[in-house]
Amino acid sequence: MKTSFKIMNAQEIINMIFSGKLNTNPIGQRPPVTRKHTKSSKIIKAMLEGYGIGMFTIRDIREDQAAKEIYPNADYLVIDGGHRGRSLRDFYMNKFIVNGLTSAMMEDLNFSDYDIPVQICVCTDSEATQLFRYVNTNTPVNFMEKIMSDDVSNVLKEIRIRTSYYKEYDNKEAPLFEVVTDSRGDQKSKYFDMEPNHRRKWDEWVAIAMIKSQGGGNVDAGQTEIELLAEEESVSKQNLSVVDRCLDDIQKIAQFRTRKLNTDIFAALQLVWFGLYGQNRSFKISDYKQFQKEFMRVYSLLTGNNDKLAFEFIDFKGERESLKKFFRANQRNFSSSEKQSACFDEFMKLTSLDQLSVTFRDDRRSVSTKNREEMLALQGYRCYIDGQPLELSESVFGHDTPWAEGGQIEEGKVIRATHNRNMGTMTIEDYREWYLMKAKAA
Repeated sequence: MKTSFKIMNAQEIINMIFSGKLNTNPIGQRPPVTRKHTKSSKIIKAMLEGYGIGMFTIRDIREDQAAKEIYPNADYLVIDGGHRGRSLRDFYMNKFIVNGLTSAMMEDLNFSDYDIPVQICVCTDSEATQLFRYVNTNTPVNFMEKIMSDDVSNVLKEIRIRTSYYKEYDNKEAPLFEVVTDSRGDQKSKYFDMEPNHRRKWDEWVAIAMIKSQGGGNVDAGQTEIELLAEEESVSKQNLSVVDRCLDDIQKIAQFRTRKLNTDIFAALQLVWFGLYGQNRSFKISDYKQFQKEFMRVYSLLTGNNDKLAFEFIDFKGERESLKKFFRANQRNFSSSEKQSACFDEFMKLTSLDQLSVTFRDDRRSVSTKNREEMLALQGYRCYIDGQPLELSESVFGHDTPWAEGGQIEEGKVIRATHNRNMGTMTIEDYREWYLMKAKAA
């Protein structure tokens, strides 16, 4: 890594930002705060009073072909100082006030009068990631922000594209993490009572969902497991589909809430979802409104200030503890699969699949060709619907009760493929009766 230092003035920094030559929000940066310019105001106030705003650390990518493919219009990426750079830009654009004034109101203000030390690094992606972590050793950066500073990891890319829009990916975030713009032009989360992806919390939740999808339920998914996940080369498409299914289900549930989700409720929703997934990987929520109502009823019993369950206890590993206290403490204790599983068990003791409008579906959606041939042979090589001769090549396995409604393999019959297409959601018996009556009438 090659490093050089120079002094630039605030106007030069601002010009570089507006031209796109300096990217203050590259993929690995912490998400910007979109509301309440309190911190930005303090940054600019310090600069105006002669205390400076600290050194910028930026990465020179002008000769880095791989980086230029991701950031074709930029020459430099901020490693440290993104918030300060955005504060300069926003104050220049009169988006907030300092000492009661916007920049346009300050007649003697000249941004060129304020010097800023800049460290310029020519380095690799991994060196930039490590430098970010070193620079932020003594600043309030959490473990997820440090992990997400790696902008080349395929696993972290899959996390990012679900939580935020990035022009570098040209992606569309998951509907659960949708951001809307209010009348003041500030961006807000549609479903959460927090800043969009505040402190990388959304990224952390998606990482946890990835780990739980890989493990098939409420497995250990704490900081250690997330750090190991980040080092993997990729996440399988099958596991990503489970993650997306979980996020989509929670978003559909959230649509029926009159209040936004907080961290505790989201944690409990994810806990219950992966608890159900651990029992039946093909489970289906048939009525999201009903699920939301029943979930909140049980959640309120387990966490609320009501007297119900106040004197209920749980015995966990030989220790007796208040049930409410245990659930409140461990609903988001993602690092302990045992405590998460215990919370799920206690949750399900107070409800049922029917009350939650959940259907457990047969993980075996169909039978193998070998088993289908055996079933057809036992049927005398005749279609169960019309009773006519049927070749294996023209046959399919049909559920008696539709698979989506919980139909089991053992209840199925071998039928002609055309019948399977025509019967829709009817049961085999109902369709068979209708078909035979129609054939008789003809």
